[in-house]
Amino acid sequence: MADRTANISKTIVALAGLLFLALCWHAYRNVGGSGFDNVLAEPWGLVALADVMLGGICMGAVIFAHEKQKRVALMWSVPIFVLGHVVSVAWVLVRFLPQKGK
Repeated sequence: MADRTANISKTIVALAGLLFLALCWHAYRNVGGSGFDNVLAEPWGLVALADVMLGGICMGAVIFAHEKQKRVALMWSVPIFVLGHVVSVAWVLVRFLPQKGK
């Protein structure tokens, strides 16, 4: 039963990651690169950016708590601040995928 729950959770995380990528593609296609300037010009845009950064800090702390090698944790954590939480989704999938032979 635990295996089934883990597989369902991984599927949900993977689908959420794909949905996020699709939404990013759609937004960029409709607005282009200059749209980010418009977001930062609005107070709620700054709040949203701060929210994403806070999430990056929290996710970085989770990654550092779970990874044994701090270098690996750093290599996963830093890209979150450039590429966003799609990196967090990738880490969750890689970290918690069942490994063959175990």
